[in-house]
Amino acid sequence: MRKLFVFPAVVVLAGLISCQKQQTEAEKNAEVERQVQERLAAEHQAEQQQELTQRQADLEAHEKALADKEKAAGSAPARRESEPVTGPRAVSEARPTSGYSTFYTKLEPYGGWIETSDYGYVWQPRETESSRSWRPYTNGRWVYTDAGWTWISEEPFGWATYHYGRWTRLRGIGWVWVPGNQWAPAWVSWRKSNDYVGWAPLPPEARFDQHTGIHNWSDSYYDIGPDQYCFVPTREFGAQRIESTVVPPERNVTIVNQTTNVTNITYNNTTVVNEGPNYEELRTQSREPLQRFRLERNVNVDVAVEPPRPVVQGETIIVAAPVIAAPVASERPPTVKQTIAQATVDLGWAAIADHEAAKKAREKIKSEATPPSNAPPKKFVKGAAMTSTSPQTVESPATSTSVSSTPVRLRPCRRHKRRLLPQPRRRSRRLLHEEQRRSNNRRHRPQPQRRYRRHHLCRLRRSVADDYLFQARHRFGR
Repeated sequence: MRKLFVFPAVVVLAGLISCQKQQTEAEKNAEVERQVQERLAAEHQAEQQQELTQRQADLEAHEKALADKEKAAGSAPARRESEPVTGPRAVSEARPTSGYSTFYTKLEPYGGWIETSDYGYVWQPRETESSRSWRPYTNGRWVYTDAGWTWISEEPFGWATYHYGRWTRLRGIGWVWVPGNQWAPAWVSWRKSNDYVGWAPLPPEARFDQHTGIHNWSDSYYDIGPDQYCFVPTREFGAQRIESTVVPPERNVTIVNQTTNVTNITYNNTTVVNEGPNYEELRTQSREPLQRFRLERNVNVDVAVEPPRPVVQGETIIVAAPVIAAPVASERPPTVKQTIAQATVDLGWAAIADHEAAKKAREKIKSEATPPSNAPPKKFVKGAAMTSTSPQTVESPATSTSVSSTPVRLRPCRRHKRRLLPQPRRRSRRLLHEEQRRSNNRRHRPQPQRRYRRHHLCRLRRSVADDYLFQARHRFGR
C-alpha cells in the first residue's frame, strides 16, 4: 500500500522539476534576446551621435571658412595699399590684360621710342645718352629659381625689358630694346669656363620655338660677337651688384676663346626655363652664397600704379609678369623721338682691333655646336618674332588652300536643269575605235625572235602557244 502512494508522488515530483527546467531555459533565451537588443540599440545610438558630431564639425568649419573669406575681402584694399604685389595666379587661367600700348606708355618716362624700318618701334633707355658704356643685364643680380637663372633688375623698366622682347645694338645709336609678348626669366646666351661666366642679350632674330628651344648653337647661329657679352669672374657671380664685377670689354675676345657656350632655354608646361651654367658648380665656386628660390609670376599686377619690382618672401621670389596680347597695327608710341630709315646692326665684331683674335674666336664659336635643321628662321618678322612658334600651328604655303579669282563658266544640264562644272570634251566614237584597235595591235603583235619549243611545253601551254601562233599567222599572213 505504501508503494502505491510513493509511485504517484515520484511522478508528480518529476513533472514539477521538468516544468521548472523548461521555464528556466525560456527565461535564459529571453534574457539573451534582451541583451542583444540593448547592445544593438546602444550601437545605433553611438552611430547617430558620431554622425551628429561630424555634421556639427563640418558646419563649424564651413562657418569659419566663410568668416575668413569675408575678413579677407574686407582687408583686401588695405593690403593693396601696403603691398603693391598681390599673390600670383596660374598663367593658364589668365587672359591678356594689355597690349604693346602698355610698353609704349609705361617705358616713355625712362627713355625714348625710335622708329626703324627693320624692327618697327624700338625703345632706348635714357642711360645710353649719359653713358656710352651702358649695356643691358648689368644693373642687378642673378638668382636661381625653379625656372632657371632669373635676372633681378634694379632699374624701374626692368620688369619689361629683361623678361619680354630682345636687345640689339644699332651702329651710331647704341643699345635698343625690341618689344615682345612672351615672358621668360631672361633672354640671354651663356658662356662659362672655370674662371669666368658670361651672358649676352639674344638678338631680335632669335625666335623661340617651344619644341626646338635655344641651346649652345645660339652664338654661331645668330652670330653673337664677343663685344655683346658681359663676363664676370666665377667667384663674383653671386654679387648683389654685379655691375661692379664686370670685366672690361677689351678682354672679351680672349675670354671667348677660353669659354664654352652653355645656353639651354627650354619650355616646361607654361613657363620658359632659362638653364645655363650648372647651379651646383657655381654655388661651390661663388664667394657669396647662391640661394635657390621658388619663382612665382604675378600675372595680375597693375603696372599702371607704379613700376613693379621683384619681392622676396622667404624662399619665394615674386616677379611681375603681366599677360601681353599680340601686337596690333593701330598701337603706336605717343611720342617718337627719331626715325631711322636704314639701321646697321652691330653684332659685336666691328670694334675688335685684333683681327687674328677675332678670327680665332669666330672659329671657336662655330666649332662648338651645329645648329639643328629645324631651328627657327633668323629673319625678323614684325609683330611675330617675339612670339613662340610651333610647327603644328604654322600653315605652309604649299598646303594652304587657295581659291582662283577667275570665274568659272557653268553649262546647263538638260536632264536635271541645273548648272554643272565644265567637263572635258568627249572624243568621237571613231577615235575611240582607233585607239582600241591600236592597243589590240600592240598587245597581240607577235615576236619573231621568240620561238616556242613544243616538246618542252605541257599540254596547256602548248594549246596556248598554238592559238597564239595561229592568230599571228592569220593576221599577218605568215
